[in-house]
Amino acid sequence: MSIDQAMTEAAYTTIEVENRDGSGWITLNRPDRLNALTGQMYLELERCAAELQADPAVGAIVVTGKGRAFSAGADLQSYSGEVDMMDPHSIRDRMRLIGRVVRAWTNLDKPTIAAVNGVAVGGGANLALMCDLVLMREDAKISQNYARIGVVPDMGGTYFLPRLVGRARAMELALLGDMITAAEAERIGMVNRCIPVEQFDEEVREYAKRVSSVPPRVSELILTGLRHAPVMDLDTTLEWEANAIAMAVSTPEAREAFAAFKNQKAS
Repeated sequence: MSIDQAMTEAAYTTIEVENRDGSGWITLNRPDRLNALTGQMYLELERCAAELQADPAVGAIVVTGKGRAFSAGADLQSYSGEVDMMDPHSIRDRMRLIGRVVRAWTNLDKPTIAAVNGVAVGGGANLALMCDLVLMREDAKISQNYARIGVVPDMGGTYFLPRLVGRARAMELALLGDMITAAEAERIGMVNRCIPVEQFDEEVREYAKRVSSVPPRVSELILTGLRHAPVMDLDTTLEWEANAIAMAVSTPEAREAFAAFKNQKAS
């Protein structure tokens, strides 16, 4: 089912979804609330992940925010009306919904790209960090502010953060909740690139086009290998690589490349 077909069947209310140059673009669409996350938004992020995965016209997926923020994290005003804060079961149900969203995104066979166009705080920060690639506008800032409001990171923050920046830095970021700049986030390896404001939109679009152009089978294999690398030993990794390469060279793109190389050598 294409994105356009999905939209005609059930329109989204908290996000916008479109195809741009072969990439599926998701725009968080609550600018008046700094794109803060609600129960409805979580459900829509989960649903659109499945729809984009099934769309053969989509090679990569970009998530960004409308207005001046990427996402201010959980909408605590909405949260208090959706979750019974006196009932641990109600809170656990919400956390499990959030867990479903994280699994849906991290299990995608297509590369995901966060285009952080403004402030990304708490769950908004971890929505970005759970993506495979993160591009951050130069004037944007990011923070793990959970401890400042008396809670612990969610949306996989305790999983992704130390894997990106190391244990010591993750401890500091999570305990202090400091807001850091895009330049600092790039320096410590939290994000891939810090991009000047005036170049951001065009660079993100071109970056997404390049990622989308990778042959789907090859992209899927690379994602699988790198996502599972932290939990595989060397022997397991080498065996996985042997099987993955055997699968990759059977694709039309690989055969065409090898044939061209062989013909070049022969001449």
